[in-house]
Amino acid sequence: MLIGNFSLFSQETKLPDLMSPDPVKIKKVRDRPKIFRHNQLTIVEKPYKAPSSIPSNFVPDDSEVLFFTELKADRLLENKEAVVVFKTSLPKTTMERYYEYLISSFGHKILQSQKSEEKSLYLVDVLRHKILAITIHPGERGSIVKLFQKTTNGGF
Repeated sequence: MLIGNFSLFSQETKLPDLMSPDPVKIKKVRDRPKIFRHNQLTIVEKPYKAPSSIPSNFVPDDSEVLFFTELKADRLLENKEAVVVFKTSLPKTTMERYYEYLISSFGHKILQSQKSEEKSLYLVDVLRHKILAITIHPGERGSIVKLFQKTTNGGF
């Protein structure tokens, strides 16, 4: 059926040019992380992602991780402590609401919270064997967040 003077069969078909080279895919070049190790302590500057000991939802996807440290335990694949510092484009008040929602939705318990213009601090009991301290500072374009996680193993 034709509507108006437009016909589907009157257009010329254009075949792809098989001899042209494929377009070049440009990857964003990132600096390689700098890794420092001493005994059970690992420090990583400009890592690609946060360490696995920090719950993955606590570092938003659009964040730039500045550095992290991990202190390994005597047991294999267990960390005593971990610290992550990252920048995000989200303002401090949005990050406060984000963490409050995240903590309540996963059933974690806020042990202590403190808010001021300069920073916000949350002390959270995560899964009854990890304590997570969250510090949020306002930045020029967004905020800077520091996460400190300590495995309690029965006591802090």
